Amino acid sequence: MTTDDHTTFRVAESLQWLVDCVRTGLDGLDQPVTIVDTQGRFVYYNHASALLDGTDPQQMIGCHVLEITPWLDADDSTLLRCLRERVPLVDAYQAYHGAGGQPVHYLHRAFPLLDRDGELIGAMEVGRTVSEMPSDGAARHTPPPDILTRDPAMQRQLAALDIFAVTDLPLLIHGETGTGKELFARRAHAMSRRSARPMISLNCAAIPETLLESTLFGTTRGAFTGAENRKGMFALADGGTLFLDEINSMPQSLQSKLLRVLQDGSYLPLGSQLAQHANVRLIAALNQRPREAIADGRLREDLYYRLNVGCLHIPPLRERRDDIALLAHAFVRRDAAELNPNVTALGDAALAQLQRLPWPGNVRELENAIRRSLLLHGGQGAVLERISLPDDGESPALPPALPVDGDLHHRLEEAERQWIAQALTTHGGNAARAAAALGLPRTTLIGRMQRLGLQA
Repeated sequence: MTTDDHTTFRVAESLQWLVDCVRTGLDGLDQPVTIVDTQGRFVYYNHASALLDGTDPQQMIGCHVLEITPWLDADDSTLLRCLRERVPLVDAYQAYHGAGGQPVHYLHRAFPLLDRDGELIGAMEVGRTVSEMPSDGAARHTPPPDILTRDPAMQRQLAALDIFAVTDLPLLIHGETGTGKELFARRAHAMSRRSARPMISLNCAAIPETLLESTLFGTTRGAFTGAENRKGMFALADGGTLFLDEINSMPQSLQSKLLRVLQDGSYLPLGSQLAQHANVRLIAALNQRPREAIADGRLREDLYYRLNVGCLHIPPLRERRDDIALLAHAFVRRDAAELNPNVTALGDAALAQLQRLPWPGNVRELENAIRRSLLLHGGQGAVLERISLPDDGESPALPPALPVDGDLHHRLEEAERQWIAQALTTHGGNAARAAAALGLPRTTLIGRMQRLGLQA
């Protein structure tokens, strides 16, 4: 063995000894940690780092830094610079795309590893993700929630949202159940001048009609038996934002009182003759298109015109197929540490399975499918290769392909019949649940079922 060979062997042995010493402690960290040898090849890749990148950590060992991050060059990589310059690099900022294509903003520090004789044996990097970096290079203190998308239509809606967000104008957000309307609302609040004040959320469909008015406007003692002086949602959200979801479930008589708040900022607590002023930015959401809600008698037209300053539509997940992989990777990265720490990556077979499904429950359904799959994955390795579907193991399948001949009206009607029949079958004939899965009001679904000759 030559002197150079002996030196190489001794350096490798020293590095491996060091890795073996620190492995147990580093494996449990929630910060990404990697170690490379003097050639820039990984000898250690902890679980948090693999989860961030969506990789199997064992497959990273022996790979060169530039193999794993081909968008970098030797001058951009802090690990390679650390090896070359032999000095620590502190809080270096880097932006790249994660496993699903999502933007990742990353601060890390790298430092050289030396043996007892001062010989370089490798380099170690410790990182942390941060919020999106503004132009001055400093991370925002309270960032708005990230909304991941590659879909051009969704990106246009997000761009409009960010413009509307900084104003005090009311917003109207519509989209099917599970598309993320509250996430839009939270982003608008976080980017507004009211972000330091509370955002109060209320699902109008979850409160009985008899209680909804007192919940919104509060009560005064004696308004009814047992009534006490109690603040409503408008008072609790003072100075901040009030988000009313499924406003199309609110009785029209109460919608007229909401219209008054939008017109002059005043309202009456239940049982009071003394008007109070609401210093609140209102964001409302519907789970159907506004014009359809008006036609169904579920939304006052004058309230719609008052709210329709900033109107945003969230497309359903089935219309933005490229977002399925992006979101699935993000959910694995977010939930695996808690639900199944063994998993660090989403496999190709699982992704193909996800792409075949119609997702009537949209992003919320996809999120739950990933959580369920992580829980049921067991100790089957670092890669999640199968999506565990609910109930009998079957998820609502896409309707059978329709013949290409025949007139368009008939083909569309047949497709609608198949979708509705599939939703009813999936939800045991329960029209209310099927309507929610399809993003329709129950009354609208019943009307379409009657037209199509379908029964619950």
